[in-house]
Amino acid sequence: MLISVETPVFKGKRLERCIESVLHQTSGDWHLSLLWDGGDARSREILEELERRELDSVTVHYGPNRGIARARRFLSEHSPGDYILPLDDDDALPCHAIERFAAAASARPWASVIRARREIIDADGKILDERPWFPFEARHYQHGMVTDIHNHSQPTLFSRPAYERTAGWEGFEDFSYAGEDCDLYLKLEETGTIELVDEMLYYYRVHDERASLVLTDQAAFEMWRRLADRTIERIGLPLRRTGEHPPFDYERVERPAAGPGDVDFVIAGEGPAAEGLLASGVGEDALVRVDTESAGALAAGWEATRRRLVCFVEGALDLGPQGEWKRLVEELERDGLDLVAPRVLTPDGAVACGAPRFDRERRPVAATAPQSAERRDANAPWLHERLLLVRREVLAAVGGLDGGFEAPRSAAIDLCLRARQRGFRCAFLGDLAFVGPTPPARALPPADLERLHAKWEPAAELLGGADGGADLLG
Repeated sequence: MLISVETPVFKGKRLERCIESVLHQTSGDWHLSLLWDGGDARSREILEELERRELDSVTVHYGPNRGIARARRFLSEHSPGDYILPLDDDDALPCHAIERFAAAASARPWASVIRARREIIDADGKILDERPWFPFEARHYQHGMVTDIHNHSQPTLFSRPAYERTAGWEGFEDFSYAGEDCDLYLKLEETGTIELVDEMLYYYRVHDERASLVLTDQAAFEMWRRLADRTIERIGLPLRRTGEHPPFDYERVERPAAGPGDVDFVIAGEGPAAEGLLASGVGEDALVRVDTESAGALAAGWEATRRRLVCFVEGALDLGPQGEWKRLVEELERDGLDLVAPRVLTPDGAVACGAPRFDRERRPVAATAPQSAERRDANAPWLHERLLLVRREVLAAVGGLDGGFEAPRSAAIDLCLRARQRGFRCAFLGDLAFVGPTPPARALPPADLERLHAKWEPAAELLGGADGGADLLG
């Protein structure tokens, strides 16, 4: 694993201490990329001296002043690391920062952002006894949207694959391209999780010449408002911001009800499902077939969809001769739900997928007795993947399915947890049943269960409500 430390350079007064803090890391798993962004003469002299040292792990670029967002974009587009660690030219890293960030990234490969704590230091490097300026806690959501957009600050480690799924660093031209960090944070949050490391891994220096002093509080509030509105539009959430200062409030806006023609289907494996959908009037262009029943296949399949609703379907399911699947859409719209799944029966009438829950060991289990499986649960803890209908904005907000799991069931459970974390509604429609072949009796793969528990340990309350079930779902 290689961490790309990226530093736009404008002033030279504290640059040497910044550079030395990287050169003296306890881990060598880093590459330092610096861009002289039309800065002062002293900063250019320091970079030219650094170049003459011909260090393999350091690259220096020069260019005219282009603004902080465009400078960061240039560096990220020309750096080699698997992860990106932004570092300002007047700040510094403690000597173990790379080592600790690398360990956190290895332990949490699903993360798009890893954030740690910082100390505030004065111009001479003395630690100041100041309370944190921004929260250091899990993000908060309303109707799927982030409320505390200001809950972000250095240091943050970004996954490069996650970064490449976004539009990259962007800022506001009328604010000298500032606002780029919160903007990217929001976009990365739509590709994976934000993980917190409760350690001090960054020194943020306050002094009379720091760039942040140019922006007023009113400018910061205006940028946060714009970022909230832009994010709502990007995800496609039916919301309107009502608050002026973070944490923001949002209200729902009316939109046309979705119907059967608004559904794309991701069909996993062979069987009668595709034929039944075509017979019920679904067009061939609404079917995305994936050859293998795996989490990765489902994750890739949803990326090929375009309509407002996405339905994941096991190819072997019988969806009924009269388009009974349309009931899922009706129930979703009638009750304002975001993800729904029905009961699934075997050909002999036994319950294959019943009311889902977590047992005392936080393993996903389901009721198999008909009387309990027929219950509706508008706040289900998770839903199965055999027939799962999801609004597109849910998938867009949480980055789709995690292809790092092996089993489709694991990815579906994780999707539901991420959706619930954002305030979306998962509903098990126990009184609506479809028939499919008897699934093989198997538990979730051990590696999937381990990943699921590790990923959701910080939000264990989402796995709560256990009542001691016994049957592991396959």
